[in-house]
Amino acid sequence: MLKTTEFYRTGALEVARIRATGTAEFPRHTHAEYVISATLSGSEDVWLDGKTFSSPAGTATVYNPFAIQASAFDPAQGDTEFISLYLEPQLLAEIASANGFTTRDGAQEVSQGVFADASLHRRIVDLYLATRALGADRSAQPDTLEYDTALTELAAALLANGRTHAPQMRVERLSAQRLDGVRAFMRERLDAPVKLDELATIAEVSKFHLIRAFKDTFGMSPGKYHMQLRLIEARRLLRAGVSIADAAFALGFYDQSHFINAFRKALGVSPLRFAMARRPE
Repeated sequence: MLKTTEFYRTGALEVARIRATGTAEFPRHTHAEYVISATLSGSEDVWLDGKTFSSPAGTATVYNPFAIQASAFDPAQGDTEFISLYLEPQLLAEIASANGFTTRDGAQEVSQGVFADASLHRRIVDLYLATRALGADRSAQPDTLEYDTALTELAAALLANGRTHAPQMRVERLSAQRLDGVRAFMRERLDAPVKLDELATIAEVSKFHLIRAFKDTFGMSPGKYHMQLRLIEARRLLRAGVSIADAAFALGFYDQSHFINAFRKALGVSPLRFAMARRPE
């Protein structure tokens, strides 16, 4: 039995989390999109272009548009759970062109098959998590920073995956002045999400270049850094006696639940417990 336990759609990307139990299979079929999957548990037996592969937990599978594929799942291996991304060719082409990954116009083939590549597996999971979080954001200004970061990094991984002549993706360090400009903009925008396009424009580089340089310098993505700045301000507000609801509103979270979850995830304690533990006068 195959069951889709989660499904999200955003623009030209669809994301599904699927569980296979008992004797289950996908007969031979094809998709108009790139299909990129990460096996989380169990094992998938893949048929692709007349060859068979095994995709156990921790591996990734990649199919080009219109590739003929099939899958079967062995119940002896336990339940199999995996994440599948369905990425429209034009979206990958646009990301590749905007970030200088290729000089070609339009869609292109990527290396397909099963890959024991921890980095590619992580990129798939990162995009799934970012898409899930985006789907939960009902605000007028959804926080797309982590989603755009994850999508850009997955595109880079796909285009470089298994290639003898990979796209030129070497990133030079950005000057301290450019990075300071990005961080200054973030500090001025604690009351709302920021966009990767805005940050890349300030730094005068591509989105991928900014992501890589920012991670190399600060050890985290721009989105995680901006969230840290917002939560630093949250702690200041709570120490000053501002209510949780007012702090959440002031920092642009779409509701208290979103604020509470982000606060607890970063600090390991709820905003209420933090506020109640304020140092005495």
